[in-house]
Amino acid sequence: MRAISNWGIAARVASTVAILAVTMPSYAQSVDQKQLIERLNALEQELQNLKQQLASTNMQAKESQKVAEKAGKKAEKASVLASKAVKNGETVRANSWHMAGYADVGIEISDGENFDTFTSGKFNPAFHFQYKDLILFESELQIETSSDGETEIALEYSQLDFLLHDNAVLVAGKFLSPVGQFQERLHPSWINKATNAPAGFGHGGIQPISEVGLMLRGGIPLGEKLFTYSVAVGNGPRAGHDGVEVEGFGRDDNSNKALSGRLAFFPIDNLEFGASFLTAKIAPATEEAADDHDEPEAEPDDHDEAEAVTSELSQGDYDLWGFDMAFTKGNWDIRGEYLKADLKGLDGDEDHDEASGALSWEAWYAQAAYRLSGISDVPFFNKLEPVVRYGRFKAAGDHELEEEVNEKRFNLGLNYWVSSSVVVKGGLEFRNYMAEERTDDTRLQLQLSYGF
Repeated sequence: MRAISNWGIAARVASTVAILAVTMPSYAQSVDQKQLIERLNALEQELQNLKQQLASTNMQAKESQKVAEKAGKKAEKASVLASKAVKNGETVRANSWHMAGYADVGIEISDGENFDTFTSGKFNPAFHFQYKDLILFESELQIETSSDGETEIALEYSQLDFLLHDNAVLVAGKFLSPVGQFQERLHPSWINKATNAPAGFGHGGIQPISEVGLMLRGGIPLGEKLFTYSVAVGNGPRAGHDGVEVEGFGRDDNSNKALSGRLAFFPIDNLEFGASFLTAKIAPATEEAADDHDEPEAEPDDHDEAEAVTSELSQGDYDLWGFDMAFTKGNWDIRGEYLKADLKGLDGDEDHDEASGALSWEAWYAQAAYRLSGISDVPFFNKLEPVVRYGRFKAAGDHELEEEVNEKRFNLGLNYWVSSSVVVKGGLEFRNYMAEERTDDTRLQLQLSYGF
């Protein structure tokens, strides 16, 4: 509505009076007194309407002025905050923190050597603390109930990430191993398409679980393509009951440091090819080391750790390599991974009179999942996701080890996604063991997993 001023009203009234003054003599004889009164009443009503319009316009102008003043104050505050948020040309952020994680429960029914059992599941809270754009601390705990009914708490990773550059991050502490893709990216139960890890890719398998040391990682764009890298140096694996233990250790049992990493390339946005490696020297385990592992002392010292390795025993060469691929586009999730490891030159200790000789491990799997969303007007079917996975894990060089780990594993599953982070999984797992004395196993598995 346009504003009407007092000058406008006065001009209207003056023009009306002037017209009447000019025309009155000519109309005096033709217009009677009644018509003049009606005309004056009409002019008076018009004048009253103009006054009301002026009052309304003034009120709207005052309200607009108040809104403008409030907006000005907010803009001034935002300007002050923006000036405080920028110092020496760099953006300054306050400290921030975030909590995430996952949990799961389930049941497993077996017709083989295992008992039917409920699985208590796991609770894995993850914490993230960030200082400006410089440092990120992240850590994850795994809390679960053991088969003996005891509560076990394990530190999955605890690391400091130094944000050196857009293309480079320096990681220090205990971190998930960069070798392969399953352990670092897919092992949380609400992300894993199946109810468990592929053969050879979980705890006790060939794939390294974690590492303690330093890692440099990042991504480098190559035109419209992307190249990523992860290179780590750490304490490395140790000799164990299954040949080699590849979980991160808080102290090194020799002076050698393991070198590992992964290089990957994205030829297109939804397709990734990766290659991984790990090389290290492994010290043989002595009787003292085994005793310390089974019955740890209350206060171990550096001297006891040093006695775990004797200089006259040769160290073995452990080399691991592998490759992986992932195609994720639309409703499809297709993945595959292969790992091969060799241990050579590791001698046993004199007390056990064992010589490990050459050992080798090999593990691989291929997996495909397809989300049925969009194929039906029924909401239930849109939340279903069939999954199929086949893999194999085998060892060579030690008869007992071969009997324990050599197996083929085939999984058929169907997932129901309650939401983007809540999934109900059902599946059949067929385990075919290579050892004649082991009975093949078929398992019905159900699991509810929640990521938060």
